[in-house]
Amino acid sequence: MIQPTIVEEKLTDDTILVRYPNPKADKSKASRSFWKVKERCFPAENPEAFSLSKGDMVEILIDPKSSIIAAFMIFMVPLLGFLAFYGIASFLTAVEVLLFFSGVLGLAAGVGLNVLLRKFKGPGELPVIKRKMSLEDMKEFMDCHDACKACKGCG
Repeated sequence: MIQPTIVEEKLTDDTILVRYPNPKADKSKASRSFWKVKERCFPAENPEAFSLSKGDMVEILIDPKSSIIAAFMIFMVPLLGFLAFYGIASFLTAVEVLLFFSGVLGLAAGVGLNVLLRKFKGPGELPVIKRKMSLEDMKEFMDCHDACKACKGCG
């Protein structure tokens, strides 16, 4: 999956900190400041050593397989933990309070498993910067970005 991002800062020669652009944020600055919404930054690899500075737009490639695995781990493992602990407890007791707490314990175990795997496995594969966007591409992205799927900015 290719996604346009904005360069925030250079961490190392091979790693750049980027964030997703939000062209509509200017329209909602008041609500964003009220809720203290901040743009989230994340690292991306720069294997081709593009000359980048803050504010440049780049296209990054995110591995779809890694995204699907991460989503499964975040959402499904805790749910499966809930179902497993609840199911095991239902063989042992019929008291609803104990069933509920065993399900919550399974949910917490699934979340804990994710945290442990992330700690031992590391952050995983970083997105890779594929190209630096031209001024025309940047303008098209900032002008539209309404999920029309017809232009380069949305597509």
